[in-house]
Amino acid sequence: MRARLKKLSTPANQSFSLELTGHYHSYNELHYHPEIELIYIMEGRGVLLVGDKIEPVAAGDLLMLGGNLPHLFRFDTHTFEYPLQKQGRIKLPVQLLTLHFNPDIFGAQFISLPENEYLRIVIRRAANVLAFQGSLRTRLKVLLSQLLSATASERIPLLMQLLAPIANEKEYRPINPQIQQHTFNAGDETRLTKIYLYTLNNFHRVITLKEISAVIYMSPNAFCRYFKSRVQKSYFDFLLEVRINNACKLLKETDYSMVIISYESGFSNLSNFNRHFKAITGKKPLAVRKEFRQYL
Repeated sequence: MRARLKKLSTPANQSFSLELTGHYHSYNELHYHPEIELIYIMEGRGVLLVGDKIEPVAAGDLLMLGGNLPHLFRFDTHTFEYPLQKQGRIKLPVQLLTLHFNPDIFGAQFISLPENEYLRIVIRRAANVLAFQGSLRTRLKVLLSQLLSATASERIPLLMQLLAPIANEKEYRPINPQIQQHTFNAGDETRLTKIYLYTLNNFHRVITLKEISAVIYMSPNAFCRYFKSRVQKSYFDFLLEVRINNACKLLKETDYSMVIISYESGFSNLSNFNRHFKAITGKKPLAVRKEFRQYL
C-alpha cells in the first residue's frame, strides 16, 4: 500500500503536539507518520479506514494508532433534516483533540530503564489500533484535557501519566488491521485514497467493476489484482463492509424500516441485505438494533 508520509508540525518549544481543532490534520487522505496518534473525537462522526478494516467513529470515541500505520479518517460533513428526501442540508460540526508523540523523544537509554517497562508495553501495543472503553477511556479524556492547558514543566509528567494506564489496564478493543507496512510503491500514492473516497460517496447505488477501476485508470482485471494485494480482500468484499457499516449506523440512529435501511445502504432487495448482514456481523439486523437500544 502506498500512503503519503505526513510531516506533522510540532512547536519549536515542545517535544510533542496536542491540538484542539475543528478538522482532522490530514483531510480525506491516506497517510502515515512516525508519531503515535491518540485521537479523542469530541464532536463528529465518520469512519476510519486502516489496513483491511473499516471502523465507524463517533463523538466520545478515543483511539490510539501506532506510528507508520497507513490510515484515513473521513468525517461526515453534513446530514439532512429530511434524510430520505435528501432535503434540508445541515452542517455537522467536528471537534478533535489529537495528541502526536514520537517515542524517540524519550531516548533509548531512558526507555530501557527497568521502571519504564510500561513505556515499552505502550510502544508495542501501539503497533495496533486500539479503541479505548469504560473507565480507562474516561480517565484518558481527563488527562488529555489537563495536558491541553499544562505548563511546560507539567507536559512530560502528564504525558507519562497518560501512557501508564494504557500499559497497565485492559479496557480497550484492538482493531487488528492487516497492513503491509513498508511496501510502498512510488506509483501508488493516491490510488487507495481515490478508491476509498469514491466508494464512501457512492456505495448507496450500484458500483460496477468497470466504473471503479476507471477511477484509477486501470483495466478491471488489473484493478482486482491491485486492490486485493493492497487490502487483502476483494473490492466487492470491501464494498459490502462499507454498506453494512452504514446499515449499522442507520439501525443505531434511526427508526427506519429494514426495507429503507437496505435501500439506503445500497442493497437491491431485503433478502440480499439480510443475508450479507448476517454473514458479516454474525447477527440479524433486528438483533443489532435491540443491542443498540439497550444502551440508550
